[in-house]
Amino acid sequence: MTDHSPVSADQVAAYLRDNADFFEQRPELLELLRLPDAKGQAVSLLERQASILRERNTELRDRLNGLLDVARENDHLFDKTRKLTLSLLEARSAEKLFRNLLTSLSDEFRSDRVSLMLYDREVPILGDLRNQIRCVDSTALPPALSNLLRSGKAVCGAMRQEEMEALFKEHATDIRSAAMVPLEYQGRLGLLAIGSKSAMHFRSSLGTLFITHIGQVLSRRLHEVLRQYPHQAAKKISEQ
Repeated sequence: MTDHSPVSADQVAAYLRDNADFFEQRPELLELLRLPDAKGQAVSLLERQASILRERNTELRDRLNGLLDVARENDHLFDKTRKLTLSLLEARSAEKLFRNLLTSLSDEFRSDRVSLMLYDREVPILGDLRNQIRCVDSTALPPALSNLLRSGKAVCGAMRQEEMEALFKEHATDIRSAAMVPLEYQGRLGLLAIGSKSAMHFRSSLGTLFITHIGQVLSRRLHEVLRQYPHQAAKKISEQ
């Protein structure tokens, strides 16, 4: 018995998927098909397909432009990081290392504030360097910093007020976002924090590849140049 029940839309769709060349054999049908466009007007299937292709091309072009923008930004970051790395490698004294670091982060990276903390070392910090470099007791860090350092990895984002104050002291009120990286090489050496007045400059979604690299290079250079200065723990033992 012949089944005269109407064909469902799903059956038609399935048939066309299985017979992609259906309209190639019946081109006259394409001229009869009418589909509403975004303006509510009926257009032919070919016109609708052309419109969809144009939209997809526009979307792909926007994605490509976005990728190119990211690539250009990364290229600029790489170049600035390369220059900073070379300046750190060229420094032969602690003071020269500190000045090269601060100058590069300020001039090349346009940082609004930099804070470098050195753990358990008695390093003579002279002149304007004292505004951004501190020698601190690693066992007496503020709880806010201890929480940030818990992961042992670089951190980016808009931090809490107590964290900003622990990093930037009296300048914390001007800083809206920051990047922080622990400095470690054969032991804990300190931490580096870079602040910005823009809340979006160091977004939490921002990658930490470059600041992690800077931290690794700086850690190795600090390990070398700070060996001439006494470690607080060793000094306490000698004084007993």
